[in-house]
Amino acid sequence: MQDAKLIVLLKTVQPEELRWLAKWVRSPYYNSNEGVVALFDYLRRYAPAFDSPKLDKEAVFRQLFPKQPYDDQRLRLLMFRLSELVEEFLVAQRLKGDRLTHQQLLQQELGERSQYDLFVKKNQALAEQLALSAYRDEHYYLALWRQQHDYFFHPQTARYGFSADQVREIMQNLDAFYILSKMRYSTELRNRQNILPEEYDILLLRESLQLAEEHPAFGADKVFQAYRDMLGLMEQPDNENTYQRLETIAFSHLHLFRPTDQSSLLRYLINTTIQLYNKGKQEYLKRQFRLYQLGLEKELFLDEGKLSDATFLNIIVTATVLGEMGWVEGFIAQYAPSLPDTLQVDAVSLGTAYWYFAKGDFHASNALLRQVESTGLQYQLRVKSLSLRNTFELFLQDETYYELFTYESKAFRKFLRRNEKISESRARAYLNLASFLRKLAKLKANGLLTRNSLAKLREKLDKENSVVARPWLQEKLAEG
Repeated sequence: MQDAKLIVLLKTVQPEELRWLAKWVRSPYYNSNEGVVALFDYLRRYAPAFDSPKLDKEAVFRQLFPKQPYDDQRLRLLMFRLSELVEEFLVAQRLKGDRLTHQQLLQQELGERSQYDLFVKKNQALAEQLALSAYRDEHYYLALWRQQHDYFFHPQTARYGFSADQVREIMQNLDAFYILSKMRYSTELRNRQNILPEEYDILLLRESLQLAEEHPAFGADKVFQAYRDMLGLMEQPDNENTYQRLETIAFSHLHLFRPTDQSSLLRYLINTTIQLYNKGKQEYLKRQFRLYQLGLEKELFLDEGKLSDATFLNIIVTATVLGEMGWVEGFIAQYAPSLPDTLQVDAVSLGTAYWYFAKGDFHASNALLRQVESTGLQYQLRVKSLSLRNTFELFLQDETYYELFTYESKAFRKFLRRNEKISESRARAYLNLASFLRKLAKLKANGLLTRNSLAKLREKLDKENSVVARPWLQEKLAEG
């Protein structure tokens, strides 16, 4: 029974809500079935985990109907009805905390019950509530359009009493909702193209942007500007003026965005700094670190108290490259418990491997990499590329590692070429890393490492737009 929908729903109910759910289940307005009440009272004993062996179906049925033979259908009907009650309770709880939706439904209901005067009062109260909204995003414009639409199209409203400007304003709010929604989804699709082997032709995007530039709501609107600049950076990632505008919004106007949108904005800026840094613009690494610190300070990277392993590792990589070794130690200690339980060991092992690599302890780094068990693509890319760099560093210290390095390099290149889940641009960036290391190692192993050969490699690296760990490669080429 532990896997039943009813149990899953009950697990979402917070301990302090259970007493209100008990009243809900007992309310004759919602339920008149005493069997449902008895089932709830029995299950409630095992909250919040609901993992007791006494929740076996037959055990539950015996408790409810001690003198009757097990009837699966009868129990299922009780479970179904209780599930419905829990779902209705969850909706009511949401409405209790969402006054906007509550007001929207109330004015709509009054309008449909022929209470026009009350409807108008509630409709105007809704307009006043929206005017106080802290956010001016697509949700705001949709709610504003709906409020105006309901009033305008009510059968008792004198539509011709509206001026053309008022009707135009209703359409402009609908346009604003559409434009911002279009831009939001377009940024998501464009971002996917940078990670996955996918391409999209987004219809009406250019027309939407042109309309937005003329829209009266968007003159100084930071939400619109943020989406516009995100899309602009996706088209021209090297445009530093566009990046600077977007970064200024993040550090000075973040409060204008909902928390989830704050997180999305920071993540996009971080992804952009990664791209620019990998192209050789080293000043963007410090900017990236500042963005991570801002996100941690505002708790924008936490989802229900959990930090994703990808963000955890990205932060470590950035900080170790900057030499923030003490900061990284504190970060790992503070945030390791916040990682998803199933990924905690692998993420900490890999993160600590990066830390040892930055300290120059390549044996310790590789030892930790061997402890990583995840076969996920992101882990495989990180583990294989860092292992290759470790082995290259060991080869620089001891040329007997050349054969091992050659084997790893070949295996890594084969992995990149055969894996269809890696986007072409991303695979090329890793392939370029392996290629430059292979050429450098070959020159050193054959005694051909000269100023001229190094200069040629540096020239090739400067011309290559996409290379993972470019600054580290530049250091290796400078060292010779």
